[in-house]
Amino acid sequence: MTSPLWRHTGAIWPIGVSCSLTWLDLGAIAHIIQAGQIRTVLEVGVEHGGLASYLRATGLYTGMIYRGIDITLNALNTVVRTRDLSAIDERDAWDDRTIAEMRDWLAAQPAPALIICDGGDKVRELHLYAPLIRPGDVLLGHDFHNEYVEAAIDDMPLVRMRADWLDDTMLCAFHA
Repeated sequence: MTSPLWRHTGAIWPIGVSCSLTWLDLGAIAHIIQAGQIRTVLEVGVEHGGLASYLRATGLYTGMIYRGIDITLNALNTVVRTRDLSAIDERDAWDDRTIAEMRDWLAAQPAPALIICDGGDKVRELHLYAPLIRPGDVLLGHDFHNEYVEAAIDDMPLVRMRADWLDDTMLCAFHA
């Protein structure tokens, strides 16, 4: 569910579809993709599809592969449903079968990969998807300091990225 804070800091429409990020969040993700030479993206929690549409458009020009999952596609924007549904699956991101399938899917895709956790329980998603990270991959959690704090991610089995371009975002990032 969209948080009240998003209504004040987000509600951006990067390519015509509402996105649950701020412009600074989107810029940080674009930076990670460019600087990390990301070839594959898995988005956990698609909601309206604003980030999905941006990432699919990026892939159109760069060859980057995108896949999104969400427990329900009820909120998915009609345009995204029409154009990008082949890349978005309705499934429970916390189910063991989904995690195993995403592990296998990521292993078959070009590295490095970016996994974006923006579903209903970011801390749970970060912990469930951390084992899927390979050297060079990045794990990103949204709504940091909005829905969870440092104490919830202190035990992550990955290295926390600290960078000035993350300072003004609601993102936390990790790498192997």
